[in-house]
Amino acid sequence: MRAGTALATWLFALCTACIGDLAHKEIVLGPRVLEIVADPPELGAGQTVRLHAMLAGTVGTPRFHWVACNGDTSSFSGVGGFGAGVADDGCTGDAGIHVPLGDATAAVFTVPVALADVAAIRAALGPSIPAAFVDRYLRDVGILVGVGLTVEVDGRVLQAYKRVVVSTSATPNHNPPPPRFRVAGRWVGATVADPETCVADDGMPLTVAAGALVNLEPDTDASWFEAYTVLTATGTFQARTEHAYWSWYASSGALDQTITQTPTVDDTWQAPGSAGAQALWVFLRDGRGGTSGCRVSVTVR
Repeated sequence: MRAGTALATWLFALCTACIGDLAHKEIVLGPRVLEIVADPPELGAGQTVRLHAMLAGTVGTPRFHWVACNGDTSSFSGVGGFGAGVADDGCTGDAGIHVPLGDATAAVFTVPVALADVAAIRAALGPSIPAAFVDRYLRDVGILVGVGLTVEVDGRVLQAYKRVVVSTSATPNHNPPPPRFRVAGRWVGATVADPETCVADDGMPLTVAAGALVNLEPDTDASWFEAYTVLTATGTFQARTEHAYWSWYASSGALDQTITQTPTVDDTWQAPGSAGAQALWVFLRDGRGGTSGCRVSVTVR
């Protein structure tokens, strides 16, 4: 039996869960947490990650509550724990101890060094799992840390969840560049000053006719794709390369697709039948936790 086969089913399920953090409902009819962006999405033990939420459909001032969660105690991420914490403070997703990260707009979390204690992980898994397998798993795949978010706004309580990867890799994952795409033939993208707001390259407002079918065409530049490794269901390591996944949201109207990817990356938005200010939100994902996103304003006439 190959090294790690006994763990492969559990680990495969754990890793594939990283791809989809939040449910996708493309029309934003009320307060929503569309995404939590982790910067960086992969880091080493003892390093710091900053997390912030991209909200939509809110009117009032949101109140945030962040917590970090260790994983199931039967997994790598359960080794070491996070030290002091409480077991029921609003974190969604992983079981185990939760550590409050404050109530600011963004959360900053320094991953405890003990979380990726190689010796402790080897001891917990026992002699049947070769040390070389543990070392490679920590380097090439990594373990998961969960961060839960509760947002109170407009009389609603919203919850969201994000996983970040903790590894010993010398080349950890990075977030994709800010989205760049065409709306009805006009290029839009983010600015350095505001990477989460997309505006037209020509500086002019975006306008479309009521009820129009509007083409949304992402930039297919693949220069940012990174190579990475996964653990397969058979307990072997496999090299892969990132792909782009585009998630689309709108304040009104109708979207043809919620998520697009190669080879059909384009989407179509049918503008609402009445005039007014509208918004589109676009998120670019690498399929393994890296995310960027922006909001673009469109006037329907």
